[in-house]
Amino acid sequence: MPFKYLIKWRRHHPEKVSVEAYHKYPKTEQEKHKPAFIIGKAEGAEIIVIRHMLEKAAKNFPTKKYGKTIHIILNESDPIAYETAYRIGLAAALINKAQTLQEVKICARYIENAMPEEIWFWTSKLLDEEIGIKALDALAILSGAKQANIKPSINQNAQMQIQQNKGTFWPIVRRQMIEKAMQLYIKDHPQLEKQPEMRELKKGGYMSQAKKIVLKEFNQQRKLGTF
Repeated sequence: MPFKYLIKWRRHHPEKVSVEAYHKYPKTEQEKHKPAFIIGKAEGAEIIVIRHMLEKAAKNFPTKKYGKTIHIILNESDPIAYETAYRIGLAAALINKAQTLQEVKICARYIENAMPEEIWFWTSKLLDEEIGIKALDALAILSGAKQANIKPSINQNAQMQIQQNKGTFWPIVRRQMIEKAMQLYIKDHPQLEKQPEMRELKKGGYMSQAKKIVLKEFNQQRKLGTF
C-alpha cells in the first residue's frame, strides 16, 4: 500500500521531531488521521545536531504551520523526498536511542553522509518487525558511536598481555581490528541476535579485512604525523 510522508517539527522548547507515514488512499477516519507507522522520533536539545537537515527540508519542500509545529510535506512521487524522510527518520530514531551527546553527534554525522542505498537498507531493517530496534544497535556500532561488546577468551587475554609487554602499537591495532571486524560483520548481518564469537570473525574473513583497513589507516596517520 502506498504511503505519503510527513515530518512534524516543533522548534520551540521542548523541541520535537517525528517522521510519519500515512496511507495515501485512506479508507477510514483512523487511516486518515493516524500514521500507519513512524520511522523515527526524538525530543530534546539533542535535535540541534540535525536542525540544519530539518531547515533544508523545510526550504526544499512544502510546509504548513500548525501552532508551534511545522509540517514538512514530502511528495510521494519524488525519490529525493522519500530519501529525506528516511534519512531524517533514521537520525531521529538514533538520537532517541543514544545515551550520550557524543553518540548523538557521531550517529547524526554518519546518517547525514550515508549513501542513499544505505539509508534505504537501514530503514527497511528498522521497519522490519523481526529486526526493528536491533537495526539501530547495529547502525550505532557501524557508525563508531558504540563499541561492540566482545569478551576475549583467557588465551586472548594472555596474548594481549604479552603484546602489551612488548609495546603499545600492536595492542592498539588488535583492539581496532576487532572493532572494525565487528562493524563489517554487523553490516552483513544486521539481523543478528547476539554478538559473534572471535572464531566467526576469523572464519568469515572479517579479521583479515579489518587488519588491512586498520593498518592502512595507521599508515595514513603516520604520514600525516598524527600517530
